[in-house]
Amino acid sequence: KMDLALGVAVGSSTQIALFVVPFAVIVGWISGIEMTLDFQTFESTVFMLSVFIASGILSDGQSNWFEGVMLVSTYAIIATIAWYMPSQAMGVRQLSMTEISSVAVPTIFV
Repeated sequence: KMDLALGVAVGSSTQIALFVVPFAVIVGWISGIEMTLDFQTFESTVFMLSVFIASGILSDGQSNWFEGVMLVSTYAIIATIAWYMPSQAMGVRQLSMTEISSVAVPTIFV
C-alpha cells in the first residue's frame, strides 16, 4: 500500500510541476496577464526545501506522527512567511482596477 501512496503523491506533484504551471503561464499570456516562470529566491528555496523534506520522509517507507507534525509545521511556517512578505519582494505586481477592466477576454474563452 505504501508504494501505491508514494506513486500517487509523486505522480501528482510531477504532473503539477510539468503541466499545470506552464499551462497557467500560457493561459495568462493569451489573456494578457503578465506571468512568467521566473521564480524568485523565496520560491526556489521553498521548492528545494520541499524536495529535501519529501525525500527524507519517503526514504524509509514508514511514517509516524512526528513526521506528520514536521510536514504540517513546515507548511505553516512557509505560509506565514509568504503571507507577510511584501508583494514586490515576491515578484508580484499589483494590478489596478483599470488594468483589470482593460484586459480583453480572448474569444476562445467566451
